Amino acid sequence: MTEIKLIIFRYDPSKDEKPHYETYTVPWRQRLTVLDALNYIKENIDSSISFRQGCRSAICGSCAVRIEKRGCLACKTTIGEETREITIDPLNHYKVIRDLVVDLEPFYERMKQIQPYLVRNNTIAMTTKEMLIKPEDLAEAKNLRDCILCGSCFSDCNTLDVDNTFCGPAALVKTLRFASDPRDNNEGRLAQAVELGLYKCPVDQECEFACPKEINIRRGAIERLRYLAVQKELAPLPEHKKLINSVLDSGGIVPVKAKPATEMFPEYIKEFDGEPQAEVLLYLGCIINRRKQNVAAAIINIFQNNRIAVHLPGKVTCCGSPFMRIGQRDSMRPFVEKNFSIFNDYAARGITDVVTSCSGCNSTFRHDFPKLAKEFDIPMNFRIFDVGEYMYEKIALNVKGLKKTNIRAMYHYPCHIRASGLAEDIYIDLIQRIPGVELVKVPKSGYCCGGGGGVRAAFPELADRLAVRRIEIAKESGVDTLITNCPFCVLSFERVLGMKEERGEKMGFRIIDFYEMFSEAYSI
Repeated sequence: MTEIKLIIFRYDPSKDEKPHYETYTVPWRQRLTVLDALNYIKENIDSSISFRQGCRSAICGSCAVRIEKRGCLACKTTIGEETREITIDPLNHYKVIRDLVVDLEPFYERMKQIQPYLVRNNTIAMTTKEMLIKPEDLAEAKNLRDCILCGSCFSDCNTLDVDNTFCGPAALVKTLRFASDPRDNNEGRLAQAVELGLYKCPVDQECEFACPKEINIRRGAIERLRYLAVQKELAPLPEHKKLINSVLDSGGIVPVKAKPATEMFPEYIKEFDGEPQAEVLLYLGCIINRRKQNVAAAIINIFQNNRIAVHLPGKVTCCGSPFMRIGQRDSMRPFVEKNFSIFNDYAARGITDVVTSCSGCNSTFRHDFPKLAKEFDIPMNFRIFDVGEYMYEKIALNVKGLKKTNIRAMYHYPCHIRASGLAEDIYIDLIQRIPGVELVKVPKSGYCCGGGGGVRAAFPELADRLAVRRIEIAKESGVDTLITNCPFCVLSFERVLGMKEERGEKMGFRIIDFYEMFSEAYSI
C-alpha cells in the first residue's frame, strides 16, 4: 500500500514554549484530500491534533490551511499518488490558537472597515424598481460574490508580510462588490479603498492563486477599483502622476540617460551566414531600451547564436502598462494604436512573431491589448511571445559548447511572467542547460520584488522591504546569485543591494539577468 507523510505544524500555547512539527504516515488512496488525511490522523493516530472543518465541499472555507507554504482548502486539495510528503501549516498573518486553528479576527476586522453591505439612504422610501439590478450590472458582481471568507488570500498576501496596515485582498474584493452595485449609496467606498491601501498591492497575484473560488482579484477587482478611483478623481496618486508624465513626455517609463538600444543596433540584425531559423520583431520595453542596454545586447546575441534574424523597430512606444496598472485605462488608445500599427506592418511583411524582453510588457500585450484592440477596432495580425518562451518552445535551441558557469543560484520567478501564463519550469529548464549552474529551490515561488503595480513609485519603502526580504530568503538558502528575467525585479534588487552596501553590509551576492547569463555562456 502506498503511504504518504504529513509534516504538520503543532503548537499549543498552553503547554508548548514554541511551535514544532510532527510527522504522521497515512495510507494513500484515490482522491484522498488533505482533509481526509487529517481526519485519518485524528481518528487513528493522534486525537489531540486540532484543525477546522465544516462543509467538506469547498463552500464554507473553514478548513483553510497552508499546504507546501500556499493557502489552500484542505477539503479541495487532493494528494497525488506520486506525492511522498507534504507540509501543512496554519494560515499566515493570524495568531495561532492551537495547531492549524487560527484567530481570524484581524481578517474580519479589515472586512468591517469597508462596510461589506449595501448602504441605502433610509430617508427615502425604497421601491421595488430601485432594488432591481440589471443583468449587465450583475455580471460584474457575480464572480466577486463567490468569496467564502476563508482568509487564504490574506494569508498569502506579500504586502501584509511587510505592512500590516494594508486592508488585504478580500476587503478590496468586497469593496468592488458593493461599489459596482447600482443600489449602493455609499459614496465614500472608493476613497476608503485608496486610504486602506488600494495602491499598496504590487499586483503579484499571490492572493489569486490562493483563492479556492478562483476570483479574478488582480485585474477583475484591484485594477478595476483603481480605474473607478481615477474616474472619481481620487487617483492617480501624486507619485503616479510623475510617472505618467514621464511616459507622456518621453514615450517611456524611465527618462533617456544613455543612448537607447534601438539606436545602438540596426533595425535589422543578421550576423550569421545562410538562411535564418526564424525572424522575429524584438520589442525591448522602456527599461531595457533606456537603462539596461546590456540586456538588449545579450538577447540579440542569443538570437544570433541560434540563427534568429532580429527586427528592431525604433519608433515603438511604451506598452502603456503603467497606465493600466494604476487605473488610467482610458489613456491606453495611443499606445495600442501606435504599437499595433508597427506590429501589423511587420506582420504584413511576414514577420508575425513579436518577442518581448520585459515581463510587464508581455503581460500587457498578452492580456490587456487584445481586449483594447477589440474595443478600438484595431486588428491583431501577430503573435506575442516572451524571449524565454520563444527560446524554449519555438526554436531548436543551440546549447552545444555552452561555457561552464560555476554559481550556486536561485531563480526569481517574476509575477508578470506568471501572469502571462508562462510556467516557472520553462526558465528553470533553460538555466539548467548551462553547465555548472547549481539551482537551489525557492521555499515558495511567489515572493515579490515589490516593483510592480506602481508600488515602487508611490510607496518606495514598502517596495524596498519586499525586495530586501526576497534577497534575504535567497541568502539564507546559501546561494550567491539571484537570477531573474524581469527588468523591474532587477532594478528593485539592485537598489536594495546598493543600500545595504552603503550601510556597510557586505552581501557577497549578485543579481544577474537571465538573458545576460545565457548570452555569456555562448562566449568562448
